[in-house]
Amino acid sequence: MNVFKINYLTKNCFLPVIFISLGLILHGCSAIQNIPRKSGPSVYPRPASVPPLSQSIETLTFNARIAIQAPDGDITLTAQLAYSGMDTVTILVKDPLKRQLATLTLTRNDYNLWLQRENRHLSGSELPTHIGDFSIPQLPLKDIAELLIGQLYSKNMAFKTTYDRLHRLNRISLKTNPDLIITYKGWNPIEMYYWVPTSVEFTNNRDIKITIHYSQFQIELRKLT
Repeated sequence: MNVFKINYLTKNCFLPVIFISLGLILHGCSAIQNIPRKSGPSVYPRPASVPPLSQSIETLTFNARIAIQAPDGDITLTAQLAYSGMDTVTILVKDPLKRQLATLTLTRNDYNLWLQRENRHLSGSELPTHIGDFSIPQLPLKDIAELLIGQLYSKNMAFKTTYDRLHRLNRISLKTNPDLIITYKGWNPIEMYYWVPTSVEFTNNRDIKITIHYSQFQIELRKLT
């Protein structure tokens, strides 16, 4: 596949790429700490008395490298993600030359997308169903923050999920769109009972594959009372 030219991202393809890669197929507090990268550490199932990570995050920041493979060509983007609890996620998207392309803010109830190069804003309470010739699967906005870091509420009835023996997510599919598959790989320990994935893969039945690699985590956890 040929790599898309950078200026192509500023045309009709750019906006779908942002949504597909980041939304679809595509925090009382402790001191900020770097998440250690270890191989094969001791792992313990989380006791019921310990709240899930989604309830323990005060702030969380990390970098992402987004590799998109599609029939028309490959695209690579980078992003910086900043969580404020699980209620607000701000995503700064850059092109391969590290130039700012867009700022996407997701909350439980709405999204706001600013395309810097076009000085154009989009917002709403639901993702658009179509952008140009692209059909956009309707992922619930309230779930995207959890989906990106593999912390989906286990009783969420909108998804079909599989877990490993430590109850970490292996695979998710949307019940209303089973062709969209999200796979989690390479879990990274934060503390004894908390883990985040090092990569997430999105696939569907249209020969589109998106792999997001995470790095340089910094987290601030809420203090238990």
